[in-house]
Amino acid sequence: MKTKKILKTIEKFKNCKVLHIGDLILDQFLFGEVLRISREAPVLILKYKETINIPGGGANCLNNLISLGAKVIPIGIVGEDFEGKWILNFFKDKGVNVKNIFTVRNYQTPVKTRILAGSFHSSMKQMLRIDKEEDEEFKLNHLKEKIFNAVRENIEKVDGVIISDYGYGMGNPRFLKEIMTYIVKKGKKIIVDSRFKMKEFRNVTSITPNISEIEEAYNKKIGENLSRMDKIAQKIIDNQNLEALLITRGRLGMSLYERGEKPFHIPVFGSDEVADVTGAGDTVIAVYSLSLFAGADFRTSAIISNYSGGIVVMKRGTATLSTRELISAIKNDSRKEIVGQDDE
Repeated sequence: MKTKKILKTIEKFKNCKVLHIGDLILDQFLFGEVLRISREAPVLILKYKETINIPGGGANCLNNLISLGAKVIPIGIVGEDFEGKWILNFFKDKGVNVKNIFTVRNYQTPVKTRILAGSFHSSMKQMLRIDKEEDEEFKLNHLKEKIFNAVRENIEKVDGVIISDYGYGMGNPRFLKEIMTYIVKKGKKIIVDSRFKMKEFRNVTSITPNISEIEEAYNKKIGENLSRMDKIAQKIIDNQNLEALLITRGRLGMSLYERGEKPFHIPVFGSDEVADVTGAGDTVIAVYSLSLFAGADFRTSAIISNYSGGIVVMKRGTATLSTRELISAIKNDSRKEIVGQDDE
């Protein structure tokens, strides 16, 4: 019955309504064609082709939720700059109510500009990334009541909450502590993706770090050592009072840890020769969260999100996916030990 159960869960995505709190980023891709080596320095000269703007970070998570058919209520901040206006207009054009994305004076909307180069006979490769951002995490105390009010106004309307913390201020666990306590009291699930502060998110439903973030947070090399990872994962669940922990492990797939359950390791879906991992974590948390909000258990949600990660890393740049792509991948997957053989 598992395949049918998974497909029914995906069908419910379109009925889900999600409150998203987090750092909104603009991902910019600048493409150039290689002409020659400069005479001024040993560097490539590129002929400019085009620049493409795409929602990044928490905005990419939002974009994935929309692509999967869910309704979103975003809470975040942007600056009084081109990048902030671009993000607002992008989501307005998608039919999203952006009244709770606050425009803040003296705030630089984070921008990650990737320079890609190639030639007529080769694919584009990333050469360099330039980040435009605040010098330190932006303090939002002056907006706290507005943000809290936005949560109060919408919490009864949604199936769950996602927090995307990229270290720019909006997803700061200390700033959100009272707000998260309020959300939990309202009986709503909170799923968190935190780049730098995963250890500080306590009493939430689940967090979705990658293996590098855990190694960095605990100053321990894990690699392919499952025994070491199992011990650290149990420590995380106990110390942070989580219901579940989903660890993404790149070419090694994912590992799910639930309180009181044995670890569940899922091999990577698709090829382990990835095209681009940019934004893959945003897709994973979007699909994992939607599955949980649609009523699936943690294991089913992890399986579905594993498919989503395998799909988007085969796409160039910051990518989204559709329910059609998810369903097609699951139906065509021959690994019945992962999906589960349906009863006839």
